[in-house]
Amino acid sequence: ARCARPRRRMASTRAAALALYRSLLRTGREFTDYNVREYVKRRAREGFIANRALSASDAIERCMADGAAQLEVARRQAAVYALYGKFSRPSAMEVT
Repeated sequence: ARCARPRRRMASTRAAALALYRSLLRTGREFTDYNVREYVKRRAREGFIANRALSASDAIERCMADGAAQLEVARRQAAVYALYGKFSRPSAMEVT
């Protein structure tokens, strides 16, 4: 029974990390500017890839807290872009 406990904790940590990753990607899709959307997506992907091999629980918790803080920043910025982003010119990637 003792061996099952770390596995459960790891599974819940993995689920929380995946939920954070999905939330970051979803928030990134809210930006109207192509460059910002791609930046948020790239930062999320690179951050999770860089920390994929973490095994110490305190390091994982620190990274999850940092990711949650970055998610809140991205959500605030998405709200600001929703209010004022429509006044910017479209990027070359958006012009068809």
